Amino acid sequence: MFQFIHAADIHLDSPLKGLTRFDESAPVDRIRSATRDAFRNLVQLALDECVAFVLIAGDLWDCDWPDAGPGLFFVSQAARLDKADIPVFIVKGNHDAHSHLTKVTIRTWPKNVTTFDHTKPQTATLEPWNVAIHGQSYAKQHVTDDLSLAYPAPVPGAFNIGMLHTCLEDGGTEYAPARLDKLITHGYDYWALGHSHDRQDLSRDGVHVEFPGNLQGRSMRETGAKGCTMVTVSDDYSMTTRFEALDVVRWQELRIQADDQNVEKKVRNALEDALTENPGRLLAVRLRITGDLIEGQALRDRLDGVAVELGDVWIEKIVVAPRAATNRDCTSRNSSLDAELRQVIAGLAAENGSASLWTQDLTRLQSQLSGELRVSDAARALNDEQAFRALVARIGEDLR
Repeated sequence: MFQFIHAADIHLDSPLKGLTRFDESAPVDRIRSATRDAFRNLVQLALDECVAFVLIAGDLWDCDWPDAGPGLFFVSQAARLDKADIPVFIVKGNHDAHSHLTKVTIRTWPKNVTTFDHTKPQTATLEPWNVAIHGQSYAKQHVTDDLSLAYPAPVPGAFNIGMLHTCLEDGGTEYAPARLDKLITHGYDYWALGHSHDRQDLSRDGVHVEFPGNLQGRSMRETGAKGCTMVTVSDDYSMTTRFEALDVVRWQELRIQADDQNVEKKVRNALEDALTENPGRLLAVRLRITGDLIEGQALRDRLDGVAVELGDVWIEKIVVAPRAATNRDCTSRNSSLDAELRQVIAGLAAENGSASLWTQDLTRLQSQLSGELRVSDAARALNDEQAFRALVARIGEDLR
């Protein structure tokens, strides 16, 4: 019996998306070091579990490096595994393709690191465990061929693993698309895939096909736990897999109903629950609050205060939506008016604001608003040009 780790899409030192927009309350240092800290967690897991080897299925980093830092960091961590006789096998993906090599080079790599060639598939064998690992790196960033079609036949009697950075059958992308049914029938026992940042287990017919997802979420588009897959192989080559969370910053979106009187209490309760469910990590949280609130700096300051008191929480963004109207007679009319209002504002976002629209369309719309829609953030902005400009910018951003 032996164990191995399957990881992918580590993106060492890749900036977490939107970091340049973060305000002074952002824990910038913790966020910037997140990809390195998650990789340290991966190495420590390999050492603690005494794994046989580690697989990295593409996008170890984003080239070009600004300096030798990412490479030196990886070398230092791979050296820790080398001391424990744990080999590392890598295929390059679209972000670290051969043609996309960094101008900064590292002369000496640890001897336990094997990077598969980009010109054709290769096979590496590990005699102690009777394992054959097959893989091919990307020669260039945009690989449109199905690389798996050229992978060699399985080594008879061995436990065969295929490493592949692929969009699989997703026709919306162009990175080495492969067909799942072809992978299943190729004869390998395990396919270690990379590229998708969402964990997916596509196993069937006794063949394991898995995306572990990325190691560390980098934006609000990558919410929830991130990490690697730990694979345990029995003497008869049957397998069990489990997910191991390794991220140090976890992105979450919380939806809350509140008004001005209870918003701090509601947010505190939601954040406390999130911290309990995600211990030992910094939470980067987007709050979507439905209720009678005015979105602005005053609200931001109040809720930032709650986050600071709790610790290990940073509020990435606050989005406020007016509470839905309760009067059935005006719901339909207000809904259409709200849509019309947003359409006008969207037009202004594209036109950079038109005086004629301000004086004509917006004034007409304002006179027709009723109920809770009259006190919505959109309606309030009709009386305040500065607030209106901010609303135009925000809706324009949402529409992109």
